[in-house]
Amino acid sequence: MSFLVLLETSGNQNFIFSTNKLRENVGASELTYRAGTTWVFRVVDRLNYPQQSEPQPNRQYLRQDLLNRSFNPPIEPPHLAIEIIYAASGKALLLAKDEATAKAIVQQITQTALIEAPGLEICGIFKAFDWETDVLGDINRDLHRQFEQVRAEKPSAAMRFLRLPVVAECETSGLPANEIHYADGDSLQLSCVSIAKRNIKPNRLKSLAPAGYTFAEDLSQIDSDWLAIIHADGNGLGQIFLKFHEHIQASIAENNPTKAAKNRHYVDTLRRFSIALDICTENAFATALADFPKTGTVIPLIPLILGGDDLTVVCDGRASLQFTKRFLQAFERETGRLDLPDVGSVIPDVAKEALKAARLSACAGVSIIKPHFPFSVAYDLAEKLLKSAKTVKHKVTFPDDNHQPYPCSAMDFHILYDSSGVDLKQIREKLKFSESGSEDVSIYHRHNRPYVVTDLSDLASANGVDWSKHHHWEGLETQVRALQVKDENDAERRKLPNSQLHNLRSGLFLSRAVADSRFRLVRDRYRIADSEQLDICVFEGEAGSLFQPEPDSTIYTTGLLDAIDVSEFLQLP
Repeated sequence: MSFLVLLETSGNQNFIFSTNKLRENVGASELTYRAGTTWVFRVVDRLNYPQQSEPQPNRQYLRQDLLNRSFNPPIEPPHLAIEIIYAASGKALLLAKDEATAKAIVQQITQTALIEAPGLEICGIFKAFDWETDVLGDINRDLHRQFEQVRAEKPSAAMRFLRLPVVAECETSGLPANEIHYADGDSLQLSCVSIAKRNIKPNRLKSLAPAGYTFAEDLSQIDSDWLAIIHADGNGLGQIFLKFHEHIQASIAENNPTKAAKNRHYVDTLRRFSIALDICTENAFATALADFPKTGTVIPLIPLILGGDDLTVVCDGRASLQFTKRFLQAFERETGRLDLPDVGSVIPDVAKEALKAARLSACAGVSIIKPHFPFSVAYDLAEKLLKSAKTVKHKVTFPDDNHQPYPCSAMDFHILYDSSGVDLKQIREKLKFSESGSEDVSIYHRHNRPYVVTDLSDLASANGVDWSKHHHWEGLETQVRALQVKDENDAERRKLPNSQLHNLRSGLFLSRAVADSRFRLVRDRYRIADSEQLDICVFEGEAGSLFQPEPDSTIYTTGLLDAIDVSEFLQLP
């Protein structure tokens, strides 16, 4: 019998954002990454090659090592005990030759976590299977289901840090203080969790900065009155991994392959697919970063999570929206490539079978806040905005199957002017109202979010393309340009004064009739006769109205409030 071993961290959000100290946030992210990568390689080296006193060298190139059979040989030969299927940030999947080895993997990695990353929640389980007769894809699916049950029954990491009231409290995390930490002339009472985060050096993410530049290391280097937390996540990956072995059946080279041959094909393809996801995400990040405003040699951005299909960064709020748009568009292009180094066309090949389209898409939530605002709350808002953006999967579908989402990238955002209300549901409820008509009740949204960023030409054959046009990012940019038009007699002033914008904005919160009447007055006064793109008329939905109905819906939306909110955050050509 062989054994499939799964190790995965949980509660990553709480572990990374449990304090408002950026140094600890970055350190926690690095520890999460190492739990699924560096530590795994270290343990595998120790168990596969017990005669060596030190782990094998050259582990800095983890992706190449995973694909290199000299470093990560197949498990079939009798003298090898372990094979790594994939190793990513916070998660690893391995094959073990026997139960004792499977137990040793889980024991040694969880023990490493207790020593090097106290407070990190990591759980490992394994399941026996027969390489010659079982379907490894089914075993993997069952293992993940079992993992969820085991994780739910496991005591929380918080149970490790019980304390009496008289015990000193950590000054950054609220956990029991472990020692006095001296840094920059100050002394702080810190927990072992905070100390571990502070002491780690996140070399991996630093290496992603363009040549000649470095990422900001603390908030003082992000010299802006607004910060943004961006959280992006791929679409449809759960569906792909759930039936991965079924999606790759057509690509196996052999005729009438044995179960063992299918399992080997599954392992190799899953590994290449996982590595390809990492490559695409990092390439998209680099593309979006190219146009990010720099301050000397410092990029005012700090990557916290970058791996698989996930991205979380803290950055200058004024550049965050354009960065997010570029990242999502670049992610689509990268996942559609047929020539990725070492992994080729594995993503489009699998995506075409699983999603009926030869590329992936992603969504993002952008929470823009003041620098003093707690990161954990801002991240939670970004996560809810991400979920809002992912509603696009119900709107844009395949023409022959309304339940099959069409790959479409979207983003939602919120600029937090008032810290008293951070619940997205309550925020959006305040931006809704209804009015009864002669036949039915119409719902009005004082916003038009989320926004689609996928090129409309790529959605031409999809159901919901009209909805996408209604919610497209290009439309928002056009509206922002209309607000930014300069007065022909004074280049320092906008043609549409702030007083008029305030008047229009307040009208939206009175009634549709008031908002529309105010709009008509402003439209007739500030109309630009020879320019449709830069005219106040770009806000006109139905004739003489700021509101326009969504296609096939009783919901009316307007982009005016969105354009006013983001006009200072979009520097458009």
